[in-house]
Amino acid sequence: MVYDFLLINPWIYDFAAYDFWLKPYGLLLLGGKLRKLGYSIYYIDLLDPLHPKLPVKPRRKEFGTGHFYKEPIPKPVYFKDVPRRFFRYGIPVSIFKKILSTLKFKAVLLTCTMTYWYPGLISVLEILTSKYPEIPVYIGGIYVKLCYEHLKSHIEKYYSDFPVYIVKENADEFLKFIIKKYKPSIKPYINEYPIFDMQSFIPYVVIMTSYGCPFNCPYCASKTLYPKFKPREPENVFKEIVFWHKNYGVIDFAFYDDALLFNFESHLAIILEKVLSHNLGLRFHTPNAVHARFITKDVAQLLKRAGFKTIRIGLERVENRFDNKVSIDEFLQAVSYLKFAGFKERELGAYLLYGVPEEDFKEIEKGLIFLEKHRVAPYLAEFSPIPGTPFFELTKKYSRYPIEEDPIFHNNTIFPALKNPDWEEIKRIKILSREIRRRIFNP
Repeated sequence: MVYDFLLINPWIYDFAAYDFWLKPYGLLLLGGKLRKLGYSIYYIDLLDPLHPKLPVKPRRKEFGTGHFYKEPIPKPVYFKDVPRRFFRYGIPVSIFKKILSTLKFKAVLLTCTMTYWYPGLISVLEILTSKYPEIPVYIGGIYVKLCYEHLKSHIEKYYSDFPVYIVKENADEFLKFIIKKYKPSIKPYINEYPIFDMQSFIPYVVIMTSYGCPFNCPYCASKTLYPKFKPREPENVFKEIVFWHKNYGVIDFAFYDDALLFNFESHLAIILEKVLSHNLGLRFHTPNAVHARFITKDVAQLLKRAGFKTIRIGLERVENRFDNKVSIDEFLQAVSYLKFAGFKERELGAYLLYGVPEEDFKEIEKGLIFLEKHRVAPYLAEFSPIPGTPFFELTKKYSRYPIEEDPIFHNNTIFPALKNPDWEEIKRIKILSREIRRRIFNP
């Protein structure tokens, strides 16, 4: 069989990577739309932690999360000062090449999420162009939208003789191009849901009930990726959840929304009430964090009854805050409502953003102690400068790297906003965060 399209989720080249409900949602969604139009597709997830041919099975945790398979590789020379090892996360190259050798396809669709993960994309591109120099390759994803000129320059320099194209348009615009250029070869699929069923296994499903965010935080690229906030119809979201649960036995669902609780009564509440009325027994998770301001007593109780097991709240800072999306009083009130509703301390957590320009680690320590005092597990979120945001412009003034020239320098593990990182101090803060979580979870 000759597939119309081969879809590939690339490796990650990084100091650290973890499957905290991490999926290439845009690529999977595009695959679903293509399948609904009658295109035959094949999906290769090079990060697949459950691939049957892996030499060693990575450790997995509850709710479908866990480690990726990884192999150590040489650390980039410009990261010599970073006291961490470097890895390629995902299935071995030999397995990928073996899979490729069994397939025939008309075109390839590639994605890349984090801007600094593009080396994994380039590695895949090198293999594809060497083995299939005549087959078109279309590259899209968040990296493309945020660093278009960087990828364009790289392709012009190294791949000008190959049919490699950059997809800057949104999915619907790209599909119009596809329909004109390629003829569907099979019967249209029953729906256009993301192609989670084309994975080797479905430990969880990612859901988006809306696109974009009504807020405009100075460190976030949501407005660049989604200029307008666009909620989906609650009934359609519910049907999608039911489809995965009834047909594939999926229990765990992770929301990728940037503003999940916004307009709660007319949106998420409707979805959750339907889940409850059908007695589905599901588990929900919020890796992207929710806004404390929208958590009322009734909201907290509905979240608990509906089966939420992982609640992350975006606190970011206790002092010298970057935005006004939540006050400390609102945060504490939200925590109080959640605990009153029955959420255990292991189910709750707050993100603290650190590693920003002119970082004061004493301030971070105060934030950690504040959270321990109120029995809320802290989770450190290392700052990564995102092109197009005010904080990116600010970081350019302080970074020891040319962050405008190469997205590799956006990597949060290298603390790109700091002129001279104190690695011992960073290590101390990380250890303190872990110790506080242990004390909260095991009093």
